[in-house]
Amino acid sequence: MNEFQTIRLDAKPLSLDDFAELAVLHKDVEVSKFLGGVRDEAATHRYITDNIAHWNEYGFGTWALRDKAGTFAGRCALRHITINDVDEVEIGYTFHRAFWGQGLATEVSRKVLEIGFGPLALPNIIAFASVEHKASRHVMEKLGFRFEVEREIKGDLCAVYRLQAP
Repeated sequence: MNEFQTIRLDAKPLSLDDFAELAVLHKDVEVSKFLGGVRDEAATHRYITDNIAHWNEYGFGTWALRDKAGTFAGRCALRHITINDVDEVEIGYTFHRAFWGQGLATEVSRKVLEIGFGPLALPNIIAFASVEHKASRHVMEKLGFRFEVEREIKGDLCAVYRLQAP
């Protein structure tokens, strides 16, 4: 479960080896627009170490994504998050702009959902995006997530979706 592949992507747990490439992704204003803003190198380092700790505690977390040529494409995650004092497991994804509009978020999310509902036996998974992030919301709806509520998360008004285990 640590590593997986899709038709076009290879995924491995995010590590400090991914720092330089992730830092570039986190500095892109367009990519970071709906992620709470640009992250500097210190914030990216914390992001990686926090995600390593999540892997150590739960056995799943954030994956670095590379295309079949080995180019860093982005990241995806299945991770615990506390929203309004409730522990949830969320799915998320972020790609370099060069990889937008190709269906990769849907492709990788399908695989992550298989992991979440298969080996991890999660009862449900949430996803959320800024209410203004139509592309991400479209991916969630295409995957079968159902809109649940609008809620402020990390200072942004977000649309929260939920998918129950099959």
